[in-house]
Amino acid sequence: MTLHKNYLGTVFFDLDGTLMNAKSEIDDSVADAVHELHDNGYLPVISTGRATNELQHVLGPTGIDSYITLNGAYIKSEGKVIYESTLDNETIEALIDTAEKFGDTVAMHTADVTKLYKYKPIISEFYGSVHIEQPEVDPEFYKHHNIPMVIMVSYEGPERYQKLFPELNFFKTGKYSIDTVQKDVSKMHGIKHLLSGLDMEDKPVYAFGDGANDVPMIKFADHSVAMGNGIDEVKQLADFITTDNTDNGIVNGLKHFDLI
Repeated sequence: MTLHKNYLGTVFFDLDGTLMNAKSEIDDSVADAVHELHDNGYLPVISTGRATNELQHVLGPTGIDSYITLNGAYIKSEGKVIYESTLDNETIEALIDTAEKFGDTVAMHTADVTKLYKYKPIISEFYGSVHIEQPEVDPEFYKHHNIPMVIMVSYEGPERYQKLFPELNFFKTGKYSIDTVQKDVSKMHGIKHLLSGLDMEDKPVYAFGDGANDVPMIKFADHSVAMGNGIDEVKQLADFITTDNTDNGIVNGLKHFDLI
């Protein structure tokens, strides 16, 4: 692996709707493009709301070994933990109580394990839609582990929770999920921690994304790419709108900036 100081810049990729295809897999053309990007002197980094245990099928084909997970709450590069933020038990219990009142349920994440507070039918819909194996129920899980992020599993938007918990960040990341982290945690903060940890703050930053939790990252990047399938806000903020994630979007975006 190239020494960090020799990289020309960093390129951050969201996963769902961005680096991955409709089946949450990596197309061969995308894997080849990421390897070419690295060979050209750029450090490819995953920046996702997913946990590290949900990345293995991405890391293998792409060769990526630096990642910002849980929306910036857990960051690792070449096997070394660079940053971890956690939610305290009191906060988690308040979130669980609120979810119960709203008829929602909660998934709890460590860096690499996910457990459910309680099963509801929406759980099957949610995990089926993102092609992740359904976690087991363990309502006491948070009492015995560091929890960087919880997901409010809900059909609704994040506004109800954000109003009640101004000290937290809520990102609607799909039809069923509201990712919940500390207020000072986002993909943008994650990028800052990673660049600082790798001493690469003076190198250009590129970012690819499609959804609401990508907005801070897209705003922060020196050069940003919105996927053709992305939400309007991301497209309005990005320097370039590429094609859909299922239509060579990554390859076209990298070519636009002469990265491959």
